[in-house]
Amino acid sequence: MPKVIEPLRQDKKLSATLKEECPKRVLLFFWHGLGDLIMFLEPFRALRDQFKDIHFDLGVVAGIGQDEVYPGAIGFTTDKDLDKQDYDLVAKIHFPMSEGQEEFTKGEFCCIHELGIDPTWGHSAPDMIIKNRLISVHFNITCLPGSCNPDEETARKIWDEILAEGYIPIESHFQHTFHNPVNKKFDFVDCTVRRCIPQISTLAGLLQKSAAFIGVVSGNFHVAMSVLPCNRVMLLEKDFTAPMFTKLPTGRCSIKPYKEGSVSAWIKGLQ
Repeated sequence: MPKVIEPLRQDKKLSATLKEECPKRVLLFFWHGLGDLIMFLEPFRALRDQFKDIHFDLGVVAGIGQDEVYPGAIGFTTDKDLDKQDYDLVAKIHFPMSEGQEEFTKGEFCCIHELGIDPTWGHSAPDMIIKNRLISVHFNITCLPGSCNPDEETARKIWDEILAEGYIPIESHFQHTFHNPVNKKFDFVDCTVRRCIPQISTLAGLLQKSAAFIGVVSGNFHVAMSVLPCNRVMLLEKDFTAPMFTKLPTGRCSIKPYKEGSVSAWIKGLQ
């Protein structure tokens, strides 16, 4: 059974306890939000560097992706049963606020008043896995919309499959000078650029910064083919198919009719 302490609420800083008791395995229970976690990583690194003979684990809030900020973090849903964990010592980290003073950052304040180490701070998460989750989507073509555009039910299925795969769909439809009024926004689309100033450079920048493009054979498709690898572009095919426009092996998906799961399967191939 580990000893459970709260350094901020005790007279002894964490470093003093570590020096006196020489534990081999220590869990720091860090029950705070994303911003605090990022600010705490640099003090945590400094603590580990100072006590290299100790194995430290970091306990974070489970279920909100904080293990992506610090891979290897252990998720907890409550502070119950901390005394049953397989550690010599468990320290609850409060990461106190420092209201009313500007001499020390919150990270430095924690170092001084809770960890008992030289103050350090930072906003770096060197172990963070950074992955682009934005997918540009285009359901509307200016000319011949009846030959290219999906109906609302099909479009919703595609949108929902993107969401279900953990990506962020954004409708890349700019209402330019030649905008066809029949191309109204579907009610389910909750992320769009329709109100933005229509500029080709803006469209190209959006597509270039997207993980992928999924859409009909509009100008957006051709710009996407110019700025993205062809395996990250999927054409929604109705009366027009990819070989009519390119010899590159772009992604292809028939929406005449749409086979459910097709977009999901293609997205999984992006991993």
